[in-house]
Amino acid sequence: MGYSRKLGPPIVSAAVATIVLTNFATVTIVKAQGDPGLELFAAIWPIALTSAVAIILVMSFLYSSLLELVHELENREQAAQHQAMHDQLTGLANRPLLEDRLNQALTRVRRDGASVALLALDLDRFKQVNDTLGHAAGDLLVQQVGERLKSLLRETDTVARIGGDEFAIIQSAPKNEGDVRRLCARIIEAIGEPFVLGGREARVGVSVGAVMPGRDAADAAELLRKADITMYRAKAAGRNCYRLFSEEMDAAVQRRDQVEIALREALGSGDGLDLHFQAQLDARGAVTGAEALLRWRHPALGDVAPREVVPVAEECGLIDQLGTFIFRRACRAAKAWPNLSMAVNLSAMQFRREDLPGRLHRIAAEEGVSCEQIELEITEKLFVDHSEACEGWISQLRSSGFRVALDDFGTGYSSLSHLRRFQVDKIKLDRSLLDTARPSDGIAFIAAAVTVGHAMQTEVVAEGVANKAQEKVALDAGCDGVQGNLYAPPLSEADFGEFLKRKSSRRLAA
Repeated sequence: MGYSRKLGPPIVSAAVATIVLTNFATVTIVKAQGDPGLELFAAIWPIALTSAVAIILVMSFLYSSLLELVHELENREQAAQHQAMHDQLTGLANRPLLEDRLNQALTRVRRDGASVALLALDLDRFKQVNDTLGHAAGDLLVQQVGERLKSLLRETDTVARIGGDEFAIIQSAPKNEGDVRRLCARIIEAIGEPFVLGGREARVGVSVGAVMPGRDAADAAELLRKADITMYRAKAAGRNCYRLFSEEMDAAVQRRDQVEIALREALGSGDGLDLHFQAQLDARGAVTGAEALLRWRHPALGDVAPREVVPVAEECGLIDQLGTFIFRRACRAAKAWPNLSMAVNLSAMQFRREDLPGRLHRIAAEEGVSCEQIELEITEKLFVDHSEACEGWISQLRSSGFRVALDDFGTGYSSLSHLRRFQVDKIKLDRSLLDTARPSDGIAFIAAAVTVGHAMQTEVVAEGVANKAQEKVALDAGCDGVQGNLYAPPLSEADFGEFLKRKSSRRLAA
């Protein structure tokens, strides 16, 4: 269409000139021959010529208008095509264009053995920028991130924005894994530099997941999925870092999906889910309580540990249902052992529920158990993540009659300020405190915790006691109680009942 637009006016001018010259020549010949009929034609030719020229000029105008319209449509089509394949905020490629180029790259990988890498990027602390500086600053940050990423790449590479603060990069023809690692490191370094947003400085990080497909690579969607898996591994590793894909990561994601599906079915039917109970003893060896521990045996997945079940339940919104199942079953067991306390673990997500005290109180009443018999175990990490709200939550639970125990004390979050600020009924020392090459070191730390606990009228118990040496460390340090496989592993409800009978018989015999 461009050439027609340029050649249109010259062609019209040439046509007019041709008509004029042809008619002029015809009239000249007619006059020379003296034919009356031809003389009549010669008389009217100026009128015919004028009409022909007028028609040609009108057609020329219409032709030019048509060309203008076609040109405008071409421009709009190009703009629409660009808009459909690019992100409006940054001008970068969008997901459809990324997938198209990625599929082309994968074709070359399968056909020619070429190499390519796909990087999935997600900004760290982006929500904080939006919350503190506003969404306009967040948009500006996204634009500046896009510019920095483009500056790190070659013309043959592609950078795309595929979500709010999510980006992806196609690295064409990396020589080896080292090339990919170096690009990931440069990205983290570049994004780690401060951004100036509306006169204010902001810092963010970036988590990167990278995958290098082989000749057996599937399609773009599958590669994007693997890159996402890897990026979330980088998030879980502490953020502002990168990870390279491995098949073990994919297997872990598949396992997680299988666990979610099976957990939904198990909570619906109750099949496979059960509680085991581990004894808690005082310093003299008398059983004073039990800790309820989830056990799940699935016909296809095998034994699924609580450390695997709970995160899945929290992620997929099943934690309330699972927590209710555990708490209700623990209350039923506690009713059979009225002289023992019953400890139940609460996840951080359960603990944040404002209606938790009332809900637990209602379930205990339905099961005919006193709240004073129930001990709720929470980890100290909850204090760190939700320090402002913890004090009120603990106060409400204790006011309802529940005892509250601080679990896993000594695992890296320990702080005497937590013990002073958050009043609990029991401190449970983590088993790692007993695993020391120098027992005197363990005794010194545990004794310090015991001293502080006793000063605040708080009971101190050592978890994970597995042998006599560890028992000696715990008791020499002054612990009020112990728990561990040295005394009894977690037992089914029936076996725990038999364990209590044996302990009672031995005490009577003594």
